[in-house]
Amino acid sequence: MALDDNAVLLAARGDIYTAPSGTAAPTPTVIGSYTDGSGLAADWVNIGHTSREELPAFGYEGGDTETLGTWQASALRETITDPAVDYVTFNLHQFDENALSLYYGVTDYGSTAGSFDVQDSSVSTIKKALLIVMVDGDVNVAFYSPNASFRREDSIELAVDSLASLPLRATFLKMSGNPLFSWISEDIPVNDGSA
Repeated sequence: MALDDNAVLLAARGDIYTAPSGTAAPTPTVIGSYTDGSGLAADWVNIGHTSREELPAFGYEGGDTETLGTWQASALRETITDPAVDYVTFNLHQFDENALSLYYGVTDYGSTAGSFDVQDSSVSTIKKALLIVMVDGDVNVAFYSPNASFRREDSIELAVDSLASLPLRATFLKMSGNPLFSWISEDIPVNDGSA
């Protein structure tokens, strides 16, 4: 594999968007020319201000393996005993109806102007498509999941010397006919099967 300076990423700036589950991913050309949401389909809604100090963190749970062997070969095969579940966490600084809905898992927050009412503890999550665009000068890379399950990751954080935040987690769920998730960049070549 050759060195590719354009494939090195410094996530200097970025935006996070949601859309209805199953919303199509933007093309590599749209991501390549991305500037503050330009070119994205109207369904993609920017979720607002997110933490600069704690950028989105990709992780997984599970993925446990077991090594199986025979009498002749003690380590013959490795098998996955607990499939990995991938997710991303991020801190949302914007306290509005969209952010509070994602955090509390509430879509019906009442009809009183100026009030976000949570009637009961959530027993479900909110499912949406997710798009994270990372901007590094002229190089843009995006992460896309057609179906992510949003929920609170931790307690609301308040401090006098930093912005209040809503810690969120988006877990990537399989949706028929779609990839689990995709990375999008103009620098990713067509897969010819040689990799």
